[in-house]
Amino acid sequence: MITTTDLYKTYQMGNVAVHALNGVSVSIKEGEFVGISGASGSGKSTLLHMIGLLDRPTSGGISISGLDVIALSDQEKTIFRLERLGFVFQEYALVHELDAFENIALPMMARGETDERISDRVSEMLASVGLQERGKHLPKELSGGEQQRVAIARALVNDPDILLADEPCANLDSTNSKAVLDLIREINQESNQTVLMISHEDWHQQYFDRVIRLKDGEVVEE
Repeated sequence: MITTTDLYKTYQMGNVAVHALNGVSVSIKEGEFVGISGASGSGKSTLLHMIGLLDRPTSGGISISGLDVIALSDQEKTIFRLERLGFVFQEYALVHELDAFENIALPMMARGETDERISDRVSEMLASVGLQERGKHLPKELSGGEQQRVAIARALVNDPDILLADEPCANLDSTNSKAVLDLIREINQESNQTVLMISHEDWHQQYFDRVIRLKDGEVVEE
């Protein structure tokens, strides 16, 4: 499903070269729920951004479902992200002026879906995350846990192959964190959804099929 081969990423910060990834090679199977862990600066987010085509590696390869995604043009990468990848961020990244329904609808609107299709699918997604009565509420009218569930629904509305989550529970208390993780695990199991999630909490590991641990830009345990 996902294969990275000898992945390197170096950032130039003034006269200093920062090596964020140092030859990372990992394989993730379809339907796996994989955690990525490691200390701050270990390369977790960099790896996720590479797989999500949000950044380009200095060298190395990335294959998703047999496709060399590094070779895609910028426009092709944009389409690939829109159609095959879903993103959930720790800061929710909701548009504050739009209600929950409208936030979830954004990826479908970007694909040019019909109003009828959008209405049906977004209503389905609101129900799937337990927010069918909250669709007309703005983000400021929702709790942190509810906002993150909206973000998850938005990430999944286009039925992507892969869900990429960057510490989605970082701003939530333990109760809401458990609710969000329960939801992601349920989606993973019921829909065979491939999930790659960055986590900094040991107790999250009970949800993962396995954990990839990074240290100083290298895989130290898989």
